[in-house]
Amino acid sequence: MKTAQRLRSFLDRHIDYRAAVLGALLLGSIVFVINLEHGWPGALTAASKQGIYTFFAGGYMARLNERIALAISPAWLAVPAGVLGAGGLAVSLTYLVHSLRGTPEPLNSTLPTLVLCLVFFTFLGIHARHKRSQAAA
Repeated sequence: MKTAQRLRSFLDRHIDYRAAVLGALLLGSIVFVINLEHGWPGALTAASKQGIYTFFAGGYMARLNERIALAISPAWLAVPAGVLGAGGLAVSLTYLVHSLRGTPEPLNSTLPTLVLCLVFFTFLGIHARHKRSQAAA
């Protein structure tokens, strides 16, 4: 039981669950549609890999992005650093996962991660800094 509690505590500290679930559903669906022309089995494999990967790695990257955005000053440098650091890692790992056997369109399956990382990680970084400044006021 103690091991389960430690695991839960670790995951709670390092994974943004809202971002993890939203990202897994959104990116899994997009990757499924991208790969559907290659048949259901390939599309389902790619979508499953994307969904599971995004839940854990994407949830972690969202939390990492927030930490970077809060750790660096000045603010104009912090948010881009979070987006480039966590986003670059997320895109690279996504391409690696899809390059392994089973994904018919690895590059096309990675492009949604690139686009969504830029948008959502920028939003999450700005939101984290705004929330911290509101708490300090």
